[in-house]
Amino acid sequence: MVHGAQLKAARDDENNEYNFEPVFSQVKDLLTASDITMGNLETTLPGKEKLYSGYPQFGAPDALAVALRKAGIDILATANNHACDKSMQGVVRTIKVLDELGLLHVGTYQSQAAYENNRILMVERNHVRLAVLNYTYGLNDMPIPEGTFVGLIDRQQMAEDIALARTKQPDFIIVFIHWGTEYERTPNEFQTSLAAFLFSEGADIILGSHPHVLQPFALRSVTDKYGITKPRLVIYSLGNFVSNQRERYRDGGIIFNITLEKGSSPGSGTTQHITAVHYSPTWVYVHRTADKNEFYILPVLKYLNNDQPLRLPDEAYQKMLTFYRDTTLHLEPQQLDEKTALTP
Repeated sequence: MVHGAQLKAARDDENNEYNFEPVFSQVKDLLTASDITMGNLETTLPGKEKLYSGYPQFGAPDALAVALRKAGIDILATANNHACDKSMQGVVRTIKVLDELGLLHVGTYQSQAAYENNRILMVERNHVRLAVLNYTYGLNDMPIPEGTFVGLIDRQQMAEDIALARTKQPDFIIVFIHWGTEYERTPNEFQTSLAAFLFSEGADIILGSHPHVLQPFALRSVTDKYGITKPRLVIYSLGNFVSNQRERYRDGGIIFNITLEKGSSPGSGTTQHITAVHYSPTWVYVHRTADKNEFYILPVLKYLNNDQPLRLPDEAYQKMLTFYRDTTLHLEPQQLDEKTALTP
């Protein structure tokens, strides 16, 4: 998410251009360490300076997508409540820019043909096939531009999409979903009910966004309607990876790592399991200078271990510690930045 203060911080007035690469510099090694890295793009790329803005209708320069690509992001979910903030220009051009940069995306579509052909994003890494879907609860009352499509939460449609995904023989089905109540640290009944429904239909992993604060995750054995029993994971909210929201609980998020394994066992053929999960807390540091602010996403544990160069003044350090303590108390501390073996 890019607020107005972030736009100002990234702008080079002398050269009339933007640069977001420093924002991700401290977490690039974490993002590139995985076989595939996914995130939620909660802004648009409308392409004109006059359309760049933060809250309430978000639009950012292409330089943001360039920085995300260089930082190691492979897939972006684009269906969220700000997907239509810049109308047709925002929806269509965002997709065009991501395509040009080689960034895979799911959730918004520039035409009916694109929707029909691409609403299930198929990705393969190391012989593991992933089907990725993306939906949002709404669009802040913004109309969907004529001819374009946005994935909206609709149980019947989601069931049909998961069934379609299953025909493509993925090893895992991942659902990015924009849901929940803003700034609430626990999932509501709508979220828990919908997660149970998606698991029943055959989803394996649910990645949540929208609350702008961290919500718990749960890994449990679930039997779907096809009679398949295996560990399935829901992360109700990943928090704020980067934004200008500075209030307690809203000033950070997590990089969540999931280990997926595909193998075989006697008598049961191919097996696919989530075998480990772990998370790395990240905190947004705003370095204030005489000229402008500078935004950095800090990997908290690396900072505490003196394993990254940027150092904080005491006030910022104390705020980062508060976020860290809040996070570890709220989530599962045993999964903190270390792979924890799980029994399938």
